[in-house]
Amino acid sequence: MNKIYVRLAKTNMRNNRQLYVPYILSGLITVAMFYLMTFLSGNEGLAHARGAEMIGRILSFGVGIIGIFSYIFIFYTNSFISKRRKKEIGIYNILGMEKRHIGKVLAIETLYTSVLAIGGGIIGGIIFSKLMLMFLYRILDITTSVSFEISWQGIEYTIVLFGILYFLTFLYNYMQMKLANPMELLRGGNVGEKEPKTKVLMTLAGMVCLGIGYYIAFTTENPLKVLTLFFLAVVLVIIGTYFLFIAGSIALLKLMRKNKKFYYNKKHFTAVSGMLYRMKQNAAGLASICILSTMVLVVISMTVSMFAGIGDELLSRYPNEINVYSYEKTLDDNELKNQEEIAAFIEKSGRKIEKKVGYSYLSMLMQMQGDKLELPSDTSADKYTVNMVTRENFLAMQKVLGKKDVPEVAEHTVAIYGSKWNGGKTVTILGEKYKVAKTHVHELRDAYTNSEVQGAYYIIVDSEKTVEELFEKQKKLLGDHAYSFCRVSGYEIDGTKAQKVACEEKLGKLIEKQNENRSNLENRYVEGRLSHEQNFYTIYGGLFFLGIFLGSMFLMVTVMIIFYKQISEGYDDRQRYEIMEKVGMSNQEVKVSIQSQVRIVFFLPLVMAAIHVTAAFPMIRRLLVLLNLSNTGLFVKCLVITLLVFMLIYYLVFRLTSRAYYRIVGNQVNK
Repeated sequence: MNKIYVRLAKTNMRNNRQLYVPYILSGLITVAMFYLMTFLSGNEGLAHARGAEMIGRILSFGVGIIGIFSYIFIFYTNSFISKRRKKEIGIYNILGMEKRHIGKVLAIETLYTSVLAIGGGIIGGIIFSKLMLMFLYRILDITTSVSFEISWQGIEYTIVLFGILYFLTFLYNYMQMKLANPMELLRGGNVGEKEPKTKVLMTLAGMVCLGIGYYIAFTTENPLKVLTLFFLAVVLVIIGTYFLFIAGSIALLKLMRKNKKFYYNKKHFTAVSGMLYRMKQNAAGLASICILSTMVLVVISMTVSMFAGIGDELLSRYPNEINVYSYEKTLDDNELKNQEEIAAFIEKSGRKIEKKVGYSYLSMLMQMQGDKLELPSDTSADKYTVNMVTRENFLAMQKVLGKKDVPEVAEHTVAIYGSKWNGGKTVTILGEKYKVAKTHVHELRDAYTNSEVQGAYYIIVDSEKTVEELFEKQKKLLGDHAYSFCRVSGYEIDGTKAQKVACEEKLGKLIEKQNENRSNLENRYVEGRLSHEQNFYTIYGGLFFLGIFLGSMFLMVTVMIIFYKQISEGYDDRQRYEIMEKVGMSNQEVKVSIQSQVRIVFFLPLVMAAIHVTAAFPMIRRLLVLLNLSNTGLFVKCLVITLLVFMLIYYLVFRLTSRAYYRIVGNQVNK
C-alpha cells in the first residue's frame, strides 16, 4: 500500500513539475543563502579580524532576516501550489481515497521536496562558501588567506530551521484538504468569481497610511527622530500599499466603469472588467511585489553608496589625518604653545607636516523658546547643539562651504548655519540680543555634530572675544556642570600608512603624559583617520555585503512571486478568454485585451515602487547623513543605477513569465 502512495506522490510531482521545479529551486537557493550567512557569521577567520564584533553583529542580523523571510517566502509560494492542487485532490477524494490516504501522499511529496531543497541547498552552500568568504574578505580589506571548511553548526541550524518550515507547510496543506469538502476542492481554482465589493474604508485607510508615511519622510528633519520614525514610515507605507492594491484598485476600476463614454469602448471594456477580477484575486501578490521591489531598490542603493563613499565618510568623521581635541574648563593661552609643541614633536618623529589647521569653538546643548536660546531648564523642550564660532574658525572646521558662502558679521550680529532656523530676525543667546544677518540650512555632518539632539546650529559671531564672553557667562550659570571650550588642531603628514599610524600612536602617548599635569583640561585626546580606516571598512563593507546578499534574496523572492502569479492567472484567465471569443470578440481583440491587462498589472508594482523610493528619498538622505555620508550626489547615482538594473531584470522576468502565461492561456494568443 505504501508503494502506491510513493508512486502517486512521484506522479503528482512529475505532472506538476511546472509548479514544483521552481518551488524546489527557490527553496534550494534560500537554504543555500541561509547556510552561507550562518557559515560566515561563525567563521573563525572573521572572528580574529579587526572589528570582528561589529561584523559578527551585522552577519548575525543577516541570519535572522534570511530566516524570517524564508518562512514568509516558502509559505507564500506553497500557497500557489496548494491552490492549483485543490481540484486534483478533490478528484482523488471523489474517486474513493480517504483524506488520511491523501494526507500520506502530501507527506511523501513534502518529504521529497524538503530533502531536495535542504540537501541541495546545503551542498550548494558548502560549494560556494569559500568564494563568498573570499568576496567578504576582499570587501573588508582583510589579507588573511582563506581555507576551505564546513560549518557543521551551520548545517545543524539549517536542517532544524527548514525541517520545521517544511513540516509546517505540510500541516497547512493537510488542514486545507482536511477542512474542505470534495466539492469545494473541485471548485478550488474558481472560488470567488463574484464581482468584488468596493471597500471604501479600506481604500481611505490605505490613502491615509500612505499619506502619513510620505509626510513623515518629507518633513522629518530631526536627526534623532529620523532613526525612530523611519521604521514607522516603512510600516505605514507597507500597510497603505496592501490596502490600496486590495481595495483602492477595485474602487478606481469601478469609478472608470461608471464613466460610460470611457467604459463602453471596445479597447477599454474588456480591459477594465478583466482587471477588476484580476485585482480581486491577485492584489496581495501585486502589493508584495511592490514592497519587495522597493526593498531591493532601497537596500542595495543605500549599502552600495555607503561602501562607495567610504572615503567621503572617513573625511567627514576625521577631517584631518591627525586630529587633536582639547576641552578646557578654563581658558588657557598656553594651549596655543602646546599646539606648537605637538607640531615640533611630529617633525621630531621623522614626519613632515604638509598641512596644518587650527580652530576653536564653544559647543552647548540649548533649548529654543521663541527667539531665545537658553540653557536647558525644561526636560520636555526641544534641544539643539549650538556651536558658537567665528567666521575664520567655522571655515577651518568644515570643508563644505567656502568664503563666499559665509559672510563677515558685525558686532552684535550673527549668521546661523545648520538646521532650519525657526526663529525671527533676532536671537537672544544667554540674555544677549543679536541681529540675524543670514540663515543657511545645511546638513553639516562632521566630528562636531555627533551629539546633536534636535539638530545643530553653527552661530557665526564677530570675534573670538564674543565666544569667550559667552563661555564665561555659561560657566557662571552652570558652575561645575559648565561646557568646555574646545580647541582643535589638525595635521596632514607625509609617509606611509604604517608610519602615519605609528606617529599618531606616539603622539597619543605624549598627550596622555601631558594631561597628568593639566588641571584646566576636561579632556584631551588624539584621533587619526588612518587608524580608524579599517573599522570603517568593517562596518560599511559588512553592510554592503549584507545589502547585496539580502537584495539578491528579495529579488529572487520577487521573481518567484511574479512567476507563480503569472501561472496562477494563466489558469484562471484561460476560460474567460475562451468565453470572450464565443460571445463574438475577434481573436485579435482578445489578444490585445490580454496584452493590455498583463502589461498594466505587471508594471503597476514597479511604478508604485519607484514612487515609494522617491517619497522616501528625503528621509533616506538624512539617514545616510547620520551614517557620515553627506554626498547626496553619490547616493542619487547609486539609486538611479540600481533602478535601471532592476528595471532591466524586471523586464526580462516579465518576458520570460509572460511566455508561460501565454502557453497556458492557449489559442487566444497563438492563432
